[in-house]
Amino acid sequence: HHAHHVWVKQTKRMTSWMIRIFFAATVAFAIPIDKLLSFEAFWKGSLMGIGPCILTKVLCAFFMGPPRFVIGWAMVGRAEFAYLIAQMAASANMVDAKTFSIVIWALIYATIFAPFVFRKVLNRYVDRYCPEDEGGEEEEASVKAH
Repeated sequence: HHAHHVWVKQTKRMTSWMIRIFFAATVAFAIPIDKLLSFEAFWKGSLMGIGPCILTKVLCAFFMGPPRFVIGWAMVGRAEFAYLIAQMAASANMVDAKTFSIVIWALIYATIFAPFVFRKVLNRYVDRYCPEDEGGEEEEASVKAH
């Protein structure tokens, strides 16, 4: 049991860096900077990012009851894999460089805003619907004893 814990702790750092290097070597180098920094790619990517990448997910959770915004913003934060899919589509000539740049801008919105807004709505939900005094200490003591 202890050896497994040490192994996971030590390899976690290396795995984290390897994932970053993999991302940089595949997706990041595939982004055409001249097209990405164009005004057209920026404004179209902004519309795509705010509309389809964010609002559709937040608004579809509107009927989920009190945790609706927690659910909606949790769905927004799933853009990491989409970068790889976009890069694969670009490398297979399924999308041109201009469209790829627009998609990257749209994904940037979801990637940047989701963690911050999700944390805020989750904290607000916990403060409002999860009171701290309701047997929390007794349950903690019971869990620690077992």
